[in-house]
Order: sequence, then C-alpha cells, then structure tokens
Amino acid sequence: MRRLIHLSSFVNLFPVILLCLGINACWLYSFKGTLPPDIKNIAIPIFEDRTAEFDIQQIVTDKIRLGFIKENLLKLVEEEGAHSVLYGTILSIDDKPLVYTESASTGEAVTEYRVTIKIELEWYDKVNNRSVFKKQFIGYSEYDPTGATSSTRENALGEALSQITEDIMNTILADW
Repeated sequence: MRRLIHLSSFVNLFPVILLCLGINACWLYSFKGTLPPDIKNIAIPIFEDRTAEFDIQQIVTDKIRLGFIKENLLKLVEEEGAHSVLYGTILSIDDKPLVYTESASTGEAVTEYRVTIKIELEWYDKVNNRSVFKKQFIGYSEYDPTGATSSTRENALGEALSQITEDIMNTILADW
C-alpha cells in the first residue's frame, strides 16, 4: 500500500516535472549555434564619425555594444584578442520636419520631426581574414521639437539606434 501512494504521488507530479524541464530548456536556448564555430567573440571599436554631431561616436558605439551584451549573441572583448571585429562609420544624422500645423496667430509650425541615422558596418572575421559583410543600416524615430512631451530628440535617437542594433543582430544571424 505504501508503494502505491508513492507511485501515485509521482504520477501526479510527473506533469509538473515535465513543465519545469521544459521551462529550463527554454532558458538555455540560444542563437549561438547558428554562428560560425570559429567566431566566439566580437570587438566593437569606437565608430568613425562623418557628422557634425557632438559626442555621437561614443553614444552610437555604446548603444550597439550594449545590444550585444543584452542579446548575448557574441562575447564582447577587446580588439587584440577578438575572433571578429565590427567596424562602424556614422554616415549621417538628419532631422526633417514630419508634421506641420497651421494657426491664425503663428502661421505654419513644425510639431513633429523625424531623426534618421545612417551607419555603415563591416563585420570582419579575424580568424579567416575575411569580411563577413559590409552593409548600411538606417534607423529613424519621431520627436516633438517643442519639448512639450517626453518624445525628445535624445529619446528618438535612442529608438533609432535600437532599430539599427536589432537589424545588426538579425543580419549576423541571417548570414549563417
């Protein structure tokens, strides 16, 4: 009788055990298996800047580095010991009027701008001495130029860089 109770307890716990194992398996899932086996890490040196934007090199480079750290796609290392390097050039940052309003007292006014950032990247495989890809990435977002809302240019630039970072990750994974 005692064995039947233990067996029945096990049978009742079996679905719970399977669920726990399934959840743990999801935590271990990674895209790393789709990358070339000889590339285990990446270096991202400070990007070159071809714009007149103040301090944009550090902002862009840090945002993309942070994206790699968050996604855990490749380990971020210094360039000397890296298997691959992501070289970047900030080609342009443009602010263009997007939405206009008209009032009798002030005339026509811009109520929303779009900031667009264009970056060229080259992912270089140092192990095999070859360029994996060289590609341009574009990100954009809208902001309120008046400062009346939380949609600032700085936030819009961050959103545009998040788009670019996601596109970079997708490009790296798609190439393998």
